[in-house]
Amino acid sequence: MPGRNSALVALAAAIVTAAGVALATPVPVLTVSDGTTEFVGTLDTAEALQYSYRQSIYQVTVFEELAREGSGLRIQRVRSSDIRSVEYFGWNGEPAQSRDGLWVEASPRTVAVDPELVIRITPAGEQALSTSRWRVVLKPRFGETVVRIRAEDRPWVLALLEGAR
Repeated sequence: MPGRNSALVALAAAIVTAAGVALATPVPVLTVSDGTTEFVGTLDTAEALQYSYRQSIYQVTVFEELAREGSGLRIQRVRSSDIRSVEYFGWNGEPAQSRDGLWVEASPRTVAVDPELVIRITPAGEQALSTSRWRVVLKPRFGETVVRIRAEDRPWVLALLEGAR
């Protein structure tokens, strides 16, 4: 029996170790926080992130397409129904009209990778972040305030407990 007990102890230790490693394995997430409330959504390194908002000067919706790059976020391109809101970025490129009718321009590689984005939620509240798996509309979730958006790696168990989508 001593051999059998040793085998059971070894098996239990292996299961506990494997479970601990699995629970502690970091997963890529996007966090949106106002310092009190936090939204956590999964954001793989190759996954597209879209920030949409109503541009206050031209009163049209702008879609910024972002990507996780290292531990930061980088704008990939911008789209809008009004060419002026695309030109507003001042990238010195030539916006082109895509098949869906929106004007689009890719950002130059010189556009910085930001460790965090800081967004003021406007009274109109037409601001949202989304991926193919989740969407968060900022004003109903946080109110009129400032939020900080970060690409992070969190232990799987914490992301699960935080309700990562």
